Amino acid sequence: MWSRKISGYLDEVLTDTPVVILQGPRQCGKTTLVQNRPGTTYITLDDSLALDAALLRPDAFLAAHTGPVVVDEIQRAPQLFRNIKKLVDQDRTPGRFLLTGSANVLLIPKLSESLAGRMEVVPLGPLTQAEVEGSPGQFVDWAFSGEPAPALPPVSNLDERMRTGGYPEPLTRKSDSRRQAWFSQYLRAILERDVRDLAKIDGLTLLPRVLRAVARDAGEPLNISELSRETGIPHTTLTRYLALMEAAFLTWTAPAWGPPDGVMATRTGKIYIADTGLLGHLTGGVEVPGMRETFVASELRALCTWSEIRPEVMHFRSIRRYRVPLVLRAPDGRLVAVALAPDGNPSPADFDGLRFLKELAGPEWCRGVLLHPGEQTQIVEPDLQALPMSALWHF
Repeated sequence: MWSRKISGYLDEVLTDTPVVILQGPRQCGKTTLVQNRPGTTYITLDDSLALDAALLRPDAFLAAHTGPVVVDEIQRAPQLFRNIKKLVDQDRTPGRFLLTGSANVLLIPKLSESLAGRMEVVPLGPLTQAEVEGSPGQFVDWAFSGEPAPALPPVSNLDERMRTGGYPEPLTRKSDSRRQAWFSQYLRAILERDVRDLAKIDGLTLLPRVLRAVARDAGEPLNISELSRETGIPHTTLTRYLALMEAAFLTWTAPAWGPPDGVMATRTGKIYIADTGLLGHLTGGVEVPGMRETFVASELRALCTWSEIRPEVMHFRSIRRYRVPLVLRAPDGRLVAVALAPDGNPSPADFDGLRFLKELAGPEWCRGVLLHPGEQTQIVEPDLQALPMSALWHF
C-alpha cells in the first residue's frame, strides 16, 4: 500500500472540524484511507441496503450511529447533508462525520451551502510520483523558500510514468493492454453512474465525445465556442457537460493569473484531464502536445494540497506572445512560475515567458523554474533556474 501524503493533514482537520469531506475521483484511494479508522463506524453507500436506508429514512439512518462515522460515497444520498447539518448544530464534536465523495460538493451549491462553516473539504487525487517513489514531496515549499536547488537525479521512465498515470489499480497492472482495459471500465462506470447521478437525467451519450475533444486540446485555454463547433453540441449543453465532467473529477480548470489592472494578460482558464493515464486512454495512446504539461500540472496540483504554503495552481498568457504554463499563487500573493522546456537542453528562449512574468509580477515574484526531461541543473539568475523534471518527486 502506498502512503498518502494528505493523511497527516486529514488527521489534523478531524481534531477541530465536525464534518470533513475527503473528495476526489473514484478509485483514487479514498476508501483505503478511511475505512479502518479506530473507533469509527464505516458505511458505504455503494451498498444497496445502506443506500436505501439513507434515501428512505435519513434521520433514522444517521441516528443509529452515535459515535464518529464514515459515510463513503456521500454524493449518492445528498439528502443526508440536511440531516447532518441538523445533528452538527446540536453537537459540534470535532470529527463526528468523515464523508467521502466522488463528486465535488463545492460545485453543487445546495450541498456546499448546507454545511458552510461546519465542514472542511480535503482533496485526494491519484497518486503522485512522490508518493509512488516514497519521497517527501516538498517541491512546492522549496520553490517558495528561496533556497538553492540541490543536486537532482536525471528523469527516468518519463513516458512510462505519463502513460500509467496515478490511479492505484493501473499502477499494479503489468501490461499496457490491461491498463487500458481498466481505464475503459473506469470511464464507463463514471459515465453510467456518477455523472448520471449528478445530472439526474438520461441522454448523456454525447459526453464521451466532449471528453475526447477536451483530451486532444489538453492544457489549452478553454474556448467553448470552438469546442461547440468541433463537437456539434450546442453551447448551453456543452457548458453543462463541462460542469458535470469537473464535478465528477474527470477534468479540472486552472484559472488565469493577471495583474490587478487586467492589462497584458488573458483571463481564460485552461482545462486539464485529471490524470495522464486517463488522458492517454482518451487519445488512443497518441501523445498529444499537452500530455507533458498535464503531467506536471497534475503533480503540482497534488503537491500543493499538502504543502505548508497551499498555493493555487494557475497559468499565465499575455495578450501577445508570452506564456507560462503553470503559476503557483500563494495566499499572500507571492508567485512561483513553472515553465517546460521541450527537450533536455534548455535554451535561452525557454526563459522568455518567465522573465516577462517576473517583470509584470514585480514584488510578488518569488521564483521561476524551467523543468526539462534531461539531467542539467542550471542557475541562470538567483531566482531563475532550470531543473530536471525529477524535482517534482525527489524533493
